[in-house]
Amino acid sequence: MRTKNWREKIAFQAARLMCDAAALGYEAARQEAIRTLGCGKLPPRQLPTKKEIREKLALLSRDQQVVLRHRLFKELLVVMRRLRAFHPQVEAEMLTVPIAPDARYEIKVIDAPVETIVRLLPEATRLPVEKAQESRLQTWCPSEEACIYLEGVFFLCVRIGKDEVGALQKPHMGIVALESEIKMLDTESEREVMEMTSSPPDRFVQFAALLWPLEEVMLSPTRHPEGDALYHSLQVFQLALDARPYDEEFLLAALLHDVGKAIDPEDHVAAGLAALNECVSERTAVLIELHPQAHCYLDSTLGVRARRRLEANPNFEELLLLAECDKKGRQCGIAVPDVEQALAQIRSMSDTYSE
Repeated sequence: MRTKNWREKIAFQAARLMCDAAALGYEAARQEAIRTLGCGKLPPRQLPTKKEIREKLALLSRDQQVVLRHRLFKELLVVMRRLRAFHPQVEAEMLTVPIAPDARYEIKVIDAPVETIVRLLPEATRLPVEKAQESRLQTWCPSEEACIYLEGVFFLCVRIGKDEVGALQKPHMGIVALESEIKMLDTESEREVMEMTSSPPDRFVQFAALLWPLEEVMLSPTRHPEGDALYHSLQVFQLALDARPYDEEFLLAALLHDVGKAIDPEDHVAAGLAALNECVSERTAVLIELHPQAHCYLDSTLGVRARRRLEANPNFEELLLLAECDKKGRQCGIAVPDVEQALAQIRSMSDTYSE
């Protein structure tokens, strides 16, 4: 198997393990995934990062599972309707197990002529039993006559089997049951859309989504020996918290001042402000926008007119303090809060002052 496939499968398996065991950390979940998948020893560079596992966790969340299951059921229904004459069935277990794009999903028909199935599914590929045993379909029963599969977002397979007692031992669904499930998912999706549009979005979710990619942004080792941009941002936040623990807008500026580096490194300030849009106050936006000028002010490299404009800014003292925190937040090996802890600290202030 290719390294990329192992990487994807390990990430998915680790995410599933973390969903099942909330106390399981990233590293423990990754190692357990490697063990359960039996992929052997892989170099660290070929293993999924925390970011990749987080992406799979998001994919396996409840809302995304509704989307994935809805999409899978619709793809299955298209094929099953073409095979209506042969009473196609799919396992009812799909209603409860996590849905993944890289998994195989079977449509079972009994005593169907292979040539007819191939004719009904012209875009499919026929795979004889002996070839199936050498491929990714090797777990299929030897009683089947042929395997016919369609490969797209999901790996859909038509399994043609003998009319034997117990051929469909597990609970299965036919076309009518599948159509009913799709209607239920449609209703659930409509309800969720109404709930989402009737309530304002959580800005702290947006902050987290902008902060996590900074973990993959490696900074200049000469100017930033601490490493990645997320570690740096959390250091700056902690220094800002020590200096002004009561100032929510200042703390947000300290935490979010570099989020644009994961979007557009050439102009990270403008990119960050565009991404934050209306999620931060005007004062927080000003602090983020002018913090590079505050650096130049402290370094005595800012022009005379620009110095005067900066000094006239009502947030002048906070701008200089933010620049100082930015300069000091470049140490190696010091303890910092994680993203969730930093945002929880600011959220608690926001909730307190809004009461």
